[in-house]
Amino acid sequence: MNPRIAIALAPFLLTGCLSTSSRTFADLDREHPDFHSLACKAAADDTRVHDELKLLRMVVSPVAVVLSGGTLLPAVIATNAGLDAVDRVDASRMELHCGGAGKSAGEIAQGVVGGAALGIVTGPAMNAVAPGNLPSGFGFPSSR
Repeated sequence: MNPRIAIALAPFLLTGCLSTSSRTFADLDREHPDFHSLACKAAADDTRVHDELKLLRMVVSPVAVVLSGGTLLPAVIATNAGLDAVDRVDASRMELHCGGAGKSAGEIAQGVVGGAALGIVTGPAMNAVAPGNLPSGFGFPSSR
């Protein structure tokens, strides 16, 4: 790959690895008086945990689905949606403690559903990686 293209794409690729909490923290107004409060610092400390969980999910989820022959797909989607919801709630709480507006429950739910839908839509890519391993009962074309 051309190094210039790799450098140009790096921010987009790396943000995929960041949790919602980290992206929210990066967008906070550092000039706001609440940004320097103890409540903001305590809420911001959770971002590391969410980043580590997101990276772990990105590695473990596809492996679990492929190794299970697709039977763990519903559990993987549900687990990832649950962890995404916690990340988004914590990000909103942090935003509120740090001087931002936070997100409504509807906005959080919309983000979680959108993320889960993306996971379901990109699931067929697994069939290209491991043809024949995923059962057709999950909406994947059978390659057997």
